[in-house]
Formats: sequence, structure tokens, C-alpha cells
Amino acid sequence: MNYFGKYSVICALCTVAFIGKTGQTYSQEIDYKAYTIFLYNFMKYVEWPANDGDFIIGVAGESPVKKELEQLAKNKKAKSKKIVVISVMNPGDALLCNMVYIPSSKSSELKAISGKVKNRSVLIVAEREGLAKKGADISFVVDDEDALKFDINRSVMDSHNLKAAKILIELGMVVD
Repeated sequence: MNYFGKYSVICALCTVAFIGKTGQTYSQEIDYKAYTIFLYNFMKYVEWPANDGDFIIGVAGESPVKKELEQLAKNKKAKSKKIVVISVMNPGDALLCNMVYIPSSKSSELKAISGKVKNRSVLIVAEREGLAKKGADISFVVDDEDALKFDINRSVMDSHNLKAAKILIELGMVVD
């Protein structure tokens, strides 16, 4: 990645961290926009094995992030693929997805979902802190200053045959 590309990624993620920080003050909806921007950057900076078809994002249960992702899907693509957002109502639905987002309210479903997609190229992103240590590829973290950050579990990503760009690993906190 060239200098401009790295600078763009760093600026985008810093902006998201700032949005996450101010989101607590203004509106819970701003938080979900920040999560969505992070998810979009994960789509751009994680490498999936080649596949045909749309890029499918599943959201476990119901979450305001689903609405934000649907808005994003109207205007953006994931590596030139149309983005489709679906609800993951049971662990089997995760098999249809390239990425599964698990909101805090559905954290208890991580084990079932990760078991179902074991050895498949599905990126599991959990909203609740600490879940990257329990089987998610990535989990969000809100630091002491209310900035939104993320943990990355490289061994889980390897088992899913996914590769994170170096810049994404440098911006995240690697956990095992």
C-alpha cells in the first residue's frame, strides 16, 4: 500500500474513533454509524478467498447497525461486489455470509455461530469487548476516553482463511 493509501486509512479510522467518542454525547445512532464505518473498512482491508456473487453481511438478531448497513449498501460496494444485508436468525444462516456482526445483545450466540462457520471464510465481528478472545475474528473495544477501537484475533482469522491487511493489524490490538 502506498503512502497515500496508508494515510487515508489512518485518517478514516481516526475519524471513526472521534465519531464513536462523540456519539455517547449526542446520540446512540452516531455510535452505530461509527460501527458501520469500521465494518466497511474491515470489508476493504480483509482479504477473502475468491468467490462469485454478492458480499453478504449477516446481523445476528436485531440491531440498529442493520439499518446503517442497509444505508451503506445502497451507496457502496465491497471490492466491486454488491453488499447485501441479511438477518441471522439461527447459526445456520451464518453459512450464507461473508461477514457476521454479533451485537452485544446476541453475544451468547458467538459459540454457536463460530462453530457453524468453523473453517469457512466468514469474518465474525462482535460488538462486545473481549469476544475476540472467545472466537470472534474482531471485537470492538471502547477505551477509557470513549474512543471506539477493535481487537483482532489472528489465529481465528487464519482458521477462517482470511487475511487482514498490515495496516488493519497495526491499527487494531492483536489478541490470542
